[in-house]
Amino acid sequence: MKRVVAILKWTGIALVLLVAGLVIVVQSRQHITFNAPYPELKASTDSQVLQRGEYLVYGPAHCADCHAPNDQWAAVQKGEKVPLSGGRLFVLPIGKLYSPNLCSDKETGIGNYTDAQLARALRYGVGHDGRALFNFMPFANASDADLTAIISYLRTMPPVKNQVKPSELNPMGKVVKAFVIRPVGPSEEI
Repeated sequence: MKRVVAILKWTGIALVLLVAGLVIVVQSRQHITFNAPYPELKASTDSQVLQRGEYLVYGPAHCADCHAPNDQWAAVQKGEKVPLSGGRLFVLPIGKLYSPNLCSDKETGIGNYTDAQLARALRYGVGHDGRALFNFMPFANASDADLTAIISYLRTMPPVKNQVKPSELNPMGKVVKAFVIRPVGPSEEI
């Protein structure tokens, strides 16, 4: 009987240490950064580029599907061009994710980001701070021309001040972020 108790005791201690170690590793990997190239793209003011960007943003690129606020979703479904001020809530098994503000506001949107930072986020899934993004955007293989058009159009959007809540990851989401989320990149030569 004493032997069984001793085995259970040491098994319990080992499990506690294993779980504590996993928690420490997961927490320590929440803010890891990655190096990814900055595509050498510059926003354009050319009317054809802007038209292409508007078409992509509200069409095949599906930007409005995620970056329009929740209260504008019906307008998006009707094909209206609403500000992409973010805040749309996605309740997923990994937690609550909120889409960022893509308007040109300098405090709450993309107004202070460079074109290269935006292109890197779209193509590689790496944010301005070097952290990997939960990259739901299928732009890794987008052409330079299409990325330029998207960024150019986003630059023309009027600033909308909308402080988006930070995403709230649950324990599973933190594990996914620590061990699964990595930068992407083109699967072929662009």
